[in-house]
Amino acid sequence: MAYQPEFDDYLAFFETEPEILIPEVGWYYGAKFVSTRDDDRIVAVIAPGEGEISFKWWQNRTLRADFNLKGVVDWSLDCTSQREVLFLKFHQPGMGFLSLQLKPTICFAWVTEWA
Repeated sequence: MAYQPEFDDYLAFFETEPEILIPEVGWYYGAKFVSTRDDDRIVAVIAPGEGEISFKWWQNRTLRADFNLKGVVDWSLDCTSQREVLFLKFHQPGMGFLSLQLKPTICFAWVTEWA
């Protein structure tokens, strides 16, 4: 199994303390991060233990992205002085991966594999 980011890694990535959705089982099964950066507002719910993530991003009150994904089998963070990216791999064949970058700007990319 690949390295899985720890709680502190997500704190640094989202730059905010999350709401733990089910305190009895801990953050690994549901943590909601709400972050505001200039004109951008992000709401992300991660549940690595369930293989799920939901992500919403508003820019100047305009919704730019809204997705709810399941089947995530690998979570990895690539944080350098130039960029911060969360990479998600999926269980389903051909799904490839999703990259979610928060710095220096917010963007995401979905990479799929051709048959």
